[in-house]
Amino acid sequence: MKRLRDFWEQDIINKLIVLVSLLLVGMLFVFIYLLANLPGDKSLIDAVSMILPKPSSTHADTLNNTPQWTTTPLIFKSTPTFLPTNTPLLISTQILETATPAFALTSSTEMVVITLTQELTPEVLVNKSCIPNNSAQTGRVVEVVDGNTVKILIDGLIYVVRYIGVAAPENKFTGKSASQFNSKLVYGKDVSLIADVSDKDENGRLLRYVLVGDTFVNLELIVQKLGTAIDVPPDSACANTFNQAEK
Repeated sequence: MKRLRDFWEQDIINKLIVLVSLLLVGMLFVFIYLLANLPGDKSLIDAVSMILPKPSSTHADTLNNTPQWTTTPLIFKSTPTFLPTNTPLLISTQILETATPAFALTSSTEMVVITLTQELTPEVLVNKSCIPNNSAQTGRVVEVVDGNTVKILIDGLIYVVRYIGVAAPENKFTGKSASQFNSKLVYGKDVSLIADVSDKDENGRLLRYVLVGDTFVNLELIVQKLGTAIDVPPDSACANTFNQAEK
């Protein structure tokens, strides 16, 4: 400490040397810090320029006699193009089986046609030509047993009626759906019953073709895939119709 104090008190030059040395060391640490924290797109020259003092704009203009030009980028704005009022718009209309409307969105460069479709349950065409020309009975459905069996009140008596030519699904979930759909078609409604050749099956159930208004219930179940077409002779009058509906 004494030597350092003697060195400091000897001469002004010694003091200047110490101050300059400290200043250089400080600038070195600042340079190293800036260099370590430079972004990826900065270079070593950028670090040096950050340390060195920058001349003022007035002094720089005085030293540089070359006139400074400022470039202003040109900005082009796209102008929307509008169709003239007398330009006809082409609208493509498609007539579908579901009779759903078609809407067209048009622009100056292309035409996009969006067709809205809706799934509809196909209508079952009643094919009564296959039903035998036997006398019809009329009764009211009082209970739905399953997908192809119901209980019907006829002349004050209840009969179990099995649909001719259609087998109910054996799968538990599909069978439940078939029973529910059958109930929707016939429960609580007056139905027409038409026999084929046989009157009853081995279990004593009436074998009948069933009609509710214009709906052929036997055929409807097959078309909706809630019943399977079967041919059990001699009751085969509508076997071909049922097979075609199933296909």
